[in-house]
Amino acid sequence: MINTYEEYLKNASVLTVEDAISIYKKMSDSIKACTLEDKMDFWNQTLRLAADYSNTRNRWELLSTNEKISADKSRTMEHDALIASLNVLARIAAAEGIDNSWRDELGDNRKRLGDFACWIAYITGISNR
Repeated sequence: MINTYEEYLKNASVLTVEDAISIYKKMSDSIKACTLEDKMDFWNQTLRLAADYSNTRNRWELLSTNEKISADKSRTMEHDALIASLNVLARIAAAEGIDNSWRDELGDNRKRLGDFACWIAYITGISNR
């Protein structure tokens, strides 16, 4: 099977490119507005985790069944770490009274949050050329 964006859009809980870019902008704006001295450490950690998870997810369809079984636990751990990191960013903003509604927009659906990691990797990847 060859995956396409059009096929992706047929799934439940999808995150369109437009929504992902909007949420990413709100997220980055909220962190920019924070005064926490080491906020960029938290931001960069989130970007690293998104890139790592996105890479793992991108390679997933190329793995054999046995490779998937072997890699599944670490993939879940990467996913959990990413979600925790997004939650930290939202809490940092909330602690300073800064709008963090982007986190509510993302929701708690694990597939949607994983999709957001891929969109983060996409946005940062094309921005770093």
